[in-house]
Amino acid sequence: MVTNQSGVRRNLLRPEHTLNAIHAKMHAAVQAAGGRIDAVFFCPHAELAGCECRKPKPGMVLECLSRTGTAPGDALLVGDSLRDLQAGHAAGVRTILVLTGNGQKTLQNEDLPPGSTVRLNLAAVAAELLP
Repeated sequence: MVTNQSGVRRNLLRPEHTLNAIHAKMHAAVQAAGGRIDAVFFCPHAELAGCECRKPKPGMVLECLSRTGTAPGDALLVGDSLRDLQAGHAAGVRTILVLTGNGQKTLQNEDLPPGSTVRLNLAAVAAELLP
């Protein structure tokens, strides 16, 4: 999982407390549904910091691929915003827009990166990927 979390840098989230609690709850919910999250990569920088890890730049996605030994062709990025899909596309991974969250707005107002597909929600993506 890759996520922008500028609230860390802005002291809205204290990473040792709030962000870890959010991640623990997310891990538990995914595990209860029969899944797992192997790792969470997050960018703590503000939008204007100019870092290479903040989506839509591909740095965080590339780091994830490198650390997990995953080839871009074997990965996908599922997101609800244009910057999610732009980061995945720039890293060479398959991109899927989900229509939950900001997905409807993204679909209506933005040009998706080439090759992006659209699915109703994460359950639809999982159903497509799992036998």
